Amino acid sequence: MSENKTPIPSTKKTANKPAPAAAPSTTATTSNKPLYLVATLFTLLLIAAVAFFQFRLETLVSLNGVLEHQIKTLDQQSRSQLETSIGQNLELKKIAQMNTQLNAMQQTLNQIPGARMDDWKLAEVEYLLRLANQRVTLQHELSGAMALFDAANKILAALDDPGLLNVREKIAEEMLALGHEGQLDRQGIYTQIQALKTQIHQQIQPPATFTQTPDKSQDQQPETLLQQLSSLVHIRYSEDAFDAPLNAQQYQILEHSLLLMLEQSQWALLKADQGLYESSLDSAIGWVNKKLRHQQAQTLSENLLQLKNIDIQLHIPDVSASLSLLRQTLNDRTYRPSLKTNKAEVTSASTEQAL
Repeated sequence: MSENKTPIPSTKKTANKPAPAAAPSTTATTSNKPLYLVATLFTLLLIAAVAFFQFRLETLVSLNGVLEHQIKTLDQQSRSQLETSIGQNLELKKIAQMNTQLNAMQQTLNQIPGARMDDWKLAEVEYLLRLANQRVTLQHELSGAMALFDAANKILAALDDPGLLNVREKIAEEMLALGHEGQLDRQGIYTQIQALKTQIHQQIQPPATFTQTPDKSQDQQPETLLQQLSSLVHIRYSEDAFDAPLNAQQYQILEHSLLLMLEQSQWALLKADQGLYESSLDSAIGWVNKKLRHQQAQTLSENLLQLKNIDIQLHIPDVSASLSLLRQTLNDRTYRPSLKTNKAEVTSASTEQAL
């Protein structure tokens, strides 16, 4: 009886208990898949939107930088144009003030009794002639003196005064004398010496190749001992003694010394010192002829000898006759004629009568 009262678990209840738990898991997995897809699509769209926004932002920043650079350049151009316009306005104002001052000075000069424009032009001519004389005698600038003489001659031509024709003749003679003296091409001689300086390293070096006589001892019969000893001795006859061959250091010293001599000759050329010019080139020729014996050195010596024979002295003519004649003419117009001019006229008249 007691065994029948103990409960016995049924197989149906135990088999049906796990069934309700399995049904919700399948429904949860099926319901979560669309959510994952939506989330991934949303994140991808968000990333794409952020990237597009970043790209647009970078392009806008670059465009902003380009626009700022253009604005700066336009600002600088406008400032420069404004400064130039201001400077031009100031220059125009200065020119206007100078014109007014010149007009006022002209009016005051016109009010002075006996003052004429020709007198001021003649004073300018005298000043130009004095400057030309200083350029020739003190500075030895013949081209600058030629320009000053030409300017004075043009002013005298504009005056069209027959009494100043003799002054113009003297100016023409002095310009012709300066033209004859300026024919020496100092710049060309200087460039020739400079070219020799650039090539002196190659010209003093001995030639790299030499001719060698073929050895014919193999074809001939064997020589005796006396013939072999005599073949080892070579006798060369030379009228002038020459130094031993130079080594590399001696070639460098020779090159440096020749460059210094040529630079000294260039300095003498610019100063028109004929003695120093000839002595420096003569020293260079002596060094080349004494130390070197190959063909390149001989051509270098010939080129130096040609440059040495050039006369570089500056023969300065006397160009003070036109200035003294102009001063004498102005003095005769202001005061009474001088006795020198009267004597000159008498002598010229007597020579004309004699002819």
